[in-house]
Amino acid sequence: MHPRTSSSATNPFSTSRVRPGRLAYRFPAGLSAEELTARLARHAWRGQIIGPHGAGKTTLLHTWLPTLCAAGRRVSWWTLHAGQRQLPRDLVTQAAGWEPATLVVVDGYEQLRWLDRWRLAWLCRRARCGLVITAHRPAGWPTLAELSTPAETVQGLVAELLAGVPHQITSADVSAQLAVHGSDVRELFFALYDLYEQRRCG
Repeated sequence: MHPRTSSSATNPFSTSRVRPGRLAYRFPAGLSAEELTARLARHAWRGQIIGPHGAGKTTLLHTWLPTLCAAGRRVSWWTLHAGQRQLPRDLVTQAAGWEPATLVVVDGYEQLRWLDRWRLAWLCRRARCGLVITAHRPAGWPTLAELSTPAETVQGLVAELLAGVPHQITSADVSAQLAVHGSDVRELFFALYDLYEQRRCG
């Protein structure tokens, strides 16, 4: 069962608490929102964030957004979902208003078929604007960061979520779920949600 906001407001792993934008991305040593912005600027505001499913790509974008805006970028953010092979119609329509200060962000770029990837690149070149994409594998753009989720980072996120609530989850539980789900923190949170409910109601 996936977390549901309505099913248990007090479960620390419910959707309302773990969705992107609620938890800040924890940058590894040597990387920060400012450093990412500098890397992007060095590559003419074009780049890719690479990482497996659930590694925190969307969370990073949410955490990075204020720094990009402070750097003068006008962010146009688009999230693609499974099976969404074509560019959204609204994106193509709005592309007429893009300008050099625009930064187009496409989260889930790997969903697009090759023709729409080419079309997106052409639209950005025409507007002379920036482009940041997230993908599971390199897609031909300069790599800004390759994400992984070290065990200590996951343990820290869980500790943050458990602060101020009765502890039904231990570090050993987290380690066990890491062995099952690896770097997919999203699925790990789903599993911990279920475990928390079982112990609270058991």
